Amino acid sequence: MSTKKKTPRKGKRGKGKVLVPKWKLFRAKEPLLSVFMWGVNHSISELLHVPPPGLLMPDDFKASIKIKIDNHFFNKDNMPSHFKIKDYCPNVFRNLRDHFGVDQNEYLRSLTYSEPEPEQDQVDKSGSRLFVSHDKKFVIKSMDSEAVAELHSVLRSYHEVHYINKI
Repeated sequence: MSTKKKTPRKGKRGKGKVLVPKWKLFRAKEPLLSVFMWGVNHSISELLHVPPPGLLMPDDFKASIKIKIDNHFFNKDNMPSHFKIKDYCPNVFRNLRDHFGVDQNEYLRSLTYSEPEPEQDQVDKSGSRLFVSHDKKFVIKSMDSEAVAELHSVLRSYHEVHYINKI
């Protein structure tokens, strides 16, 4: 019997297995847009797993979902380490998208496939910024707390007008 020692192989090694992440990375030039894209993806993905309510209740027009993310060193080049997402009236807006014939998956793809483009010429007098989805189907507006309060005050009336008139 031979007492040869096994020497480690030198030279080419076999190709390693490529690891594909099971999550989507949202890369944008601005952290605000990366967080926006993450928030839209999270909110719509959650809504896709829940059947739509048959009838909207008054609480649906005041509802909001808050999510706090601690992003420890993951995708740190594109997203902040800590951020919060607040989704206002998710069932109402889903209902409006359905009413206007906007497919949930198409909506998700439009807003998260590529970062929204800023509209240079369009700045609101309140300082809000406007963005357009990469396929030019949707306009996104940043909002401050006063604009959110105004939205809550008109959303129910807006929803009722569109369902009464079947526009």
